Amino acid sequence: MTLMNHMDTKVGRLQVEVDGDGPPAVLWHSLFVDSATWSALRVVLRADRQLIIIDGPGHGKSSAPPPDFDLAECAEAASQVLDTLGVREPVDWLGNAWGGHVGLTLAASSPARLRSLATIATPLHALSSRERMTIVPMVWAYRFVGAVPPLANGVARALLGPAFMRSRPDEAAAVVRAVRAAPRTGMHRAMTSVMLNRPSLDPLLPRIQTPTLMIVPTSDQMLPAAQIHAAVAQMHSAVAVEVDGEGHVAPLIAQADELAEILKAFWADPKGYVAARR
Repeated sequence: MTLMNHMDTKVGRLQVEVDGDGPPAVLWHSLFVDSATWSALRVVLRADRQLIIIDGPGHGKSSAPPPDFDLAECAEAASQVLDTLGVREPVDWLGNAWGGHVGLTLAASSPARLRSLATIATPLHALSSRERMTIVPMVWAYRFVGAVPPLANGVARALLGPAFMRSRPDEAAAVVRAVRAAPRTGMHRAMTSVMLNRPSLDPLLPRIQTPTLMIVPTSDQMLPAAQIHAAVAQMHSAVAVEVDGEGHVAPLIAQADELAEILKAFWADPKGYVAARR
């Protein structure tokens, strides 16, 4: 049975779905899309997990966030969701890109909340000067004209990769629709707060004690695999696993079965999984 709720949090009213039975796992999606991107994975994972699936502020059916919110407030909002649901035990966190940023922040600030942490395609560095030269004009254009087709298609191409866009047009079109459907004010605030203004997460890494799995696609042009391998080397209990995929979001769709097997093995024994692969 799936339960849907809107919950008041530090970053606005968030849409939350609870699906499945078993130990709790929290899923938080990437910037620009919404919880629908978990569809292929949730079918498998809900068989033995209670999935708590959050639409981030300004995305999906969640309300617009306040201006200039940050990752710490997102992490606090996730804790508020768990409190509202009455979840007291540590949870397994699964975050895609932005969702990984929130999970890392929560692991550093409230370690008792997490049993394990898994990230998929989560960059750890702040935007470089070169990246900002491309992204800042895009954010400004979005503010004034919204997700017009050229802009929405460009975002989808970055999230999915050109090969995915060509080979899976229907699924690519669904991502384009999600980008176009997002309310402009909420999405613009999210783009500014958790992309343009996102600090490097490197200073958090040595503080994180939670067993951590960082999954990185081999062909994500926005995230070199070497960045993730360097990150886990700074952490107490972490491992990087590469999957053959492209883009931040495409692996959730194209490599869903492979990701599900990796996640189930990790969740079965997070500490043992990491220790066996370090």
